[in-house]
Amino acid sequence: MIKINLASGASISAGSPLGASLGISSDSFLAPDEMRKEALKRLVLILVGPLALYIYQNQNVPGKVADLNAKTQVLTELQNYNSKQAASVAEIKKFKEDEALIEARISALEKIAKDRQREIRVLDLLQTVIPEKAWLTRVQINPDKVNVQGLALSDFEVSSFLEALTKSAFLMDVNLVSSSEINQDGVMLKKFEISCLLERPE
Repeated sequence: MIKINLASGASISAGSPLGASLGISSDSFLAPDEMRKEALKRLVLILVGPLALYIYQNQNVPGKVADLNAKTQVLTELQNYNSKQAASVAEIKKFKEDEALIEARISALEKIAKDRQREIRVLDLLQTVIPEKAWLTRVQINPDKVNVQGLALSDFEVSSFLEALTKSAFLMDVNLVSSSEINQDGVMLKKFEISCLLERPE
């Protein structure tokens, strides 16, 4: 039983009504061994949280870090791959542009070659079909039109020349533009001009 001495020398028992009114009981004070046990329990309870967190970190954090490092490496590899692919795409684009330019130049050269061949064919035709008593003074070959001027001794040579040109396979719409007489060195000649369309190559 615990007693509290007051200034007046009176004693109050813990079990008395006054002791109860002061909130004093025999259970409020523990023995030193029990206090140490209680303190140890509380310390253990306090340390359980940090210890569990420490164990969780040791068990999970290294794996998370390794996973993060692996993903970072994959991301770096993908970025490097994308950079290389971007360079490859740029090279392919440049190659296609160069290829298109070369094809355009080849096409232009082929067109020039075909035009030259047509000009040669026209000149060869004119030389082949022109009558003996007629000659040309001017030949103009455009991309789609041929114009010739010349002189002849009579209308017969002009008509024969015109008919031969009309029968050509690559000349179309052959027309006599003009025909007139001129006096050249005392000789009366027929001056003529013929135009026709030149068939386009396929």
